[in-house]
Amino acid sequence: MKRRDTITIGIAHLAENRLRAGLSILGILIGIASVLCMMAIGDGAKLLVADQVDKLGGANQFQFTTRYSIIRRGRRVWTKERFNLGDAHAIEAVCPGVLYVLPKNERYRMLVTSRQGRETRAFLEGVTANYATGMRWHIQAGRFLTENDIDHALQVCVLGSEAATDLFGTDSPLGQEVKVRYYWRQVPVRFRVVGVMMPRGLNLRWGWSLDNAMAIPLTTYQERLTGNDYIERLTVLPEPDADMTPIIASARTVLLKRHRNQDGFFRYWIPTGVHSRVARIEKVIKIALGSIAGFSLFVSGIGIMNMCLVSVGEKTREIGLRKSVGVKRIDIFWQFLTESVCLCFCGGALGIVGGWLAAHGMARLAVRIVPVVPTWPVVLSGHWILISVIFSIFMGVGFGVYPAMRAARLSPIDALRAEN
Repeated sequence: MKRRDTITIGIAHLAENRLRAGLSILGILIGIASVLCMMAIGDGAKLLVADQVDKLGGANQFQFTTRYSIIRRGRRVWTKERFNLGDAHAIEAVCPGVLYVLPKNERYRMLVTSRQGRETRAFLEGVTANYATGMRWHIQAGRFLTENDIDHALQVCVLGSEAATDLFGTDSPLGQEVKVRYYWRQVPVRFRVVGVMMPRGLNLRWGWSLDNAMAIPLTTYQERLTGNDYIERLTVLPEPDADMTPIIASARTVLLKRHRNQDGFFRYWIPTGVHSRVARIEKVIKIALGSIAGFSLFVSGIGIMNMCLVSVGEKTREIGLRKSVGVKRIDIFWQFLTESVCLCFCGGALGIVGGWLAAHGMARLAVRIVPVVPTWPVVLSGHWILISVIFSIFMGVGFGVYPAMRAARLSPIDALRAEN
């Protein structure tokens, strides 16, 4: 008997019992679909985090921020030491492998008004001329701040796309004036709009729009608004593919030397830490949910084995008759193994489709429940699809071998005597 005929007989028997075969396939389908849905949503979350870090200048950076208080000998002590513009210039000049150092002061929800009476609560940023290049923030209209603006503390500003729309609607904001009041009783400071930036979207960490922003010269921020010369944040951008560990150590050495070895007033933050934390959380979630999905697949495999054993019992007389006319054991073995492999393979193939559909459905649901991002990407990688197919075939072989061996070992005489 040809191998092709044994496989055909096995598939024909499945077609005769569509309902039973369909229920067995359903268990594999649900298990594979749940695993793929989890992987697709998890990889989409990683893509969201990577995109968010890229919006804020990329992962190849680190930031020094000031501490306003520290714990010393069990007591909270307020710090007085602060960064200054000379620290940024010193790090750029001394530390090897540093591309930019971006000093920055900022304040959230500043009231900005236009001459037309419109207003917005913008994120005010006091920055330098290299800020747009370092943060990968592109100009939509006009220009960004220049070195001349910084050196002479000019009263010019660059608006984010959302802030420009709130203040001027569809009119061009270039050359228009806006007013900013830093303190409640402070006289409003006027700024002339010289540029509008491209949209960037939301900040996932804090939940506000990156486009509802207003960038002004750092020196103007210090002289016109706050009246002090300190800097709250230093963002250091190393050269591409540079090792950040020695650069961080070198920058810390410069700051300690310039501030009399007072290391308690500042700390540093690296965006790659966000990636590592997300990766650890994702790994734990994948292990937990993967274990649950694996258990469900195991239960489904037992169901398929049970179905194959029932099939052997139903075809006992047929097996005896075929063996009596000379059919070999291996042919009987392949007939029943084919049933198990086909069930698992069909369940895996349908599970891939079901996982893709479920992932898109979960992504749309996540966007509606947590409207932080406009879309949640679904990343269904090819290696997970390949693993699903291979695992389905492996399950078919693993849970189908015993029923197939039991059918192949039946004695023709005992099989013909059996009552089905």
